[in-house]
Amino acid sequence: MTRIRTFLFSLKGKAIITGTFFIIIFMGVAVYIILSTEWSYYFKDREDLARVLAETAGINFTNAILGTGNIDYYIADLLNKENNILTISIFDNSGMIMAHSNLFEHNKFYKDAKEVIAHQSTFVREIKDKERGPVLEAITPLMAGERRLATLRIEFSMKDLYDRLTLRAERMFLRTIIAISGSIFLMYLGINAILKPIRRLSKAMDSIDYGRYETSSDIPRNDEIGVIERSFSSMIKRLKEADIKWENTFNSITDPISIHYLDYRLAKVNSALTLRCHTTPEDLVGRYCWEVYHNSNHKCPECPHERTLKTGKPSISEKEYHPLGGTFLSSTFPYFNEDGKMIGTIHIAKEITFEKKLQEKLIHSEKMAAMGQIAAGIAHEINNPLNSITGYASYLLEQRDETPGKEELDKILKAAVRCKESVRKFLNLARDIPKKIESIDIKEVIENVLSMCHHNIFSQKIKVIKGIIEPDLWVKADKIQIEEAFINIVLNACQAMKDGGELTIKAYEEGGSVKVEIADTGPGIPEEDIDKIFDPFFTTKEPGQGTGLGLAVSRTIIKNNGGAIYCHSVLGEGAAFIITLPGDKYAL
Repeated sequence: MTRIRTFLFSLKGKAIITGTFFIIIFMGVAVYIILSTEWSYYFKDREDLARVLAETAGINFTNAILGTGNIDYYIADLLNKENNILTISIFDNSGMIMAHSNLFEHNKFYKDAKEVIAHQSTFVREIKDKERGPVLEAITPLMAGERRLATLRIEFSMKDLYDRLTLRAERMFLRTIIAISGSIFLMYLGINAILKPIRRLSKAMDSIDYGRYETSSDIPRNDEIGVIERSFSSMIKRLKEADIKWENTFNSITDPISIHYLDYRLAKVNSALTLRCHTTPEDLVGRYCWEVYHNSNHKCPECPHERTLKTGKPSISEKEYHPLGGTFLSSTFPYFNEDGKMIGTIHIAKEITFEKKLQEKLIHSEKMAAMGQIAAGIAHEINNPLNSITGYASYLLEQRDETPGKEELDKILKAAVRCKESVRKFLNLARDIPKKIESIDIKEVIENVLSMCHHNIFSQKIKVIKGIIEPDLWVKADKIQIEEAFINIVLNACQAMKDGGELTIKAYEEGGSVKVEIADTGPGIPEEDIDKIFDPFFTTKEPGQGTGLGLAVSRTIIKNNGGAIYCHSVLGEGAAFIITLPGDKYAL
């Protein structure tokens, strides 16, 4: 059974089975076409003969009916001349048998009599009769001028024709079997002749081993087998080149890689490891791994090489390799020979010094998040005094007319309301709070911002320069949010000018939008920090001088109100923030 299975799945078996299948299909189709053609030819010949015989006999029977002959005589004479005639029947116009080759059938009515007498011309067809076998039926009307006298039906036996075709089919089937057998034998010999040099070439391929590429071949051939042999020689050449490419790839990997024997000695190292150790591969190969990676004289604790040797599975651990100068993610993998036996490990050291520093930054960010939660609790406590301030300020404003102190109370109320809004937004930072979008006068916003920041500006002796501020500059935005964003930017500018300076503010329309420029004459921002200043918690101030949230919050507010902000700075000359907001042309 095994040999049969092996043969069926071999190239020879598949070729023989496939060839045999197509030969059988071809021969079967050919035999079918031949027999179908012969049957059509013989049947047409028999049909024409029956038609002629029926029409010729019909003339005699017509004369006999008209009184010039004996019908029974003509029937007997026709039966003697044609051996394959089964029956001769003559139907009158009512469908009754008026003459028959069997005298006992006279004056009878057949079930198909109406169908027989319905034909107006000679009609020939084949019918299947369970008792008599295949029958060819010829029907023709007996006419005297335009008058129909009777209908003649002659039934012919088709058994001899079917017997002849059956014999023909049996002979052709036998010849087909012989032809198929001969074809399979010749195909078997041909396939053997083709496979013999292939088997020889296969043995030559089996002799090739890793690092051993020399082989000999027979006399060069010019056929397809010769093409395969030349391809084999080309493959040997490519294998040699692949060894060189593998070596180059191994040495091109920037992570230190080494292959370790079972006794902890290094079998092979790549160029990255030799560069890290400032030595040559020859100096490292044969040394113990703890000497190379730890500059030690004994095994390191929790050795990944040892762990992989015990478990037979990959091992990953974080290690400090001081001779290599950094923190590394050490991965060891089992190293097997061609028999599947573990003969060592492959050691890959990926430096993660940068990732460790990034992790420390992430921990710091987590601390800042915790501080944010504490600040949220404090914000809750601030809300109650703010409510009192706004309540009393509103009450005092209602009690005063145009008296001294009213302007200051108004400022106190606005500042307290703005502070309450800031606390509310801080407490609802994780929620999507709907904005109060309205038409606001940007000039009024700037005046309010400068008024709220008056103490910082005055105390630091900063000169405010109002540049071009076009009249009737209206935008669609949340007024309180925009004021908060501008305050953050102005305060940030004031903090950059500790020893005084100039704060310039411009506002103008451009392309349907309103632009506001806030510039200072501080030290400026280094180019490498320009892309970071809008990041949360990024700050260049001393600890305790800022959280790094001001510009991040301002950018978020301006973006949420459909605007944009960017910074332009020259180191030593100051910084300018350009804010773009959607204009409201229908506000006027």
